[in-house]
Amino acid sequence: MPAFSNHPAPARPRLEGDHWTELTATLSNESTEILGSWIDNELAKMQRKLDSFVSPNSLHKSLSRSR
Repeated sequence: MPAFSNHPAPARPRLEGDHWTELTATLSNESTEILGSWIDNELAKMQRKLDSFVSPNSLHKSLSRSR
């Protein structure tokens, strides 16, 4: 079986155009606030999990590279 098919890959979805406007117009302010809070909480959880991989030495190296 070949690894590649003759079918082109589907286009990546883009966050623009009428379909996005129609979708976001259907959401209430309350719904968007709930979603935003949920995303904030999930990101905070991920950051706490990732903090266990950061040592003072690796943080110092990372900060010195970014200058």
